[in-house]
Amino acid sequence: MTPQETKQSTRVLVVEDNPMDVRLLRYAMQQEYNWPTETIVVDDGEKAINLLLSVAEGAEARPDFVILDLNLPKRDGTEVLGVIRNTKTLTTLPVAVLSSSPMDVIHDKVNDACLEANCYFTKPMHVDAFVPLIQSLRKCYERGRQAKDDTEQGPASPESRAARN
Repeated sequence: MTPQETKQSTRVLVVEDNPMDVRLLRYAMQQEYNWPTETIVVDDGEKAINLLLSVAEGAEARPDFVILDLNLPKRDGTEVLGVIRNTKTLTTLPVAVLSSSPMDVIHDKVNDACLEANCYFTKPMHVDAFVPLIQSLRKCYERGRQAKDDTEQGPASPESRAARN
């Protein structure tokens, strides 16, 4: 049994309309051998919102992590992020915004919508930069998962915080 098979896969929802970016993300995730992932891809904001609302109703399996482009057809990424942050069962879902826009534009769009993602990234210009990007996305997911666990457990006592450290 390989190390990938012994670990549970992380369900990653990729909301991206560019097929080449999807292909590069999938390839880079496969190169991260100690992070097994199951990728679900939707190519527009409307499909993403419909999927997420189905998840909220229990009709679909919940993703563990969302990689979200902002510049999407039909409904933009801020609308998708709004559904995540304003739906009770999805609010703690870790989200990384990955966009071709410059970082200041990414932050402005999200801030103007009064929303917040866990992490923000600009899409790499070169293919070889996607593997290091996945490592950063994984760290974002792990921080978001830890924050979610902390939120669900409520305020930690000094003893429980010491035990975790």
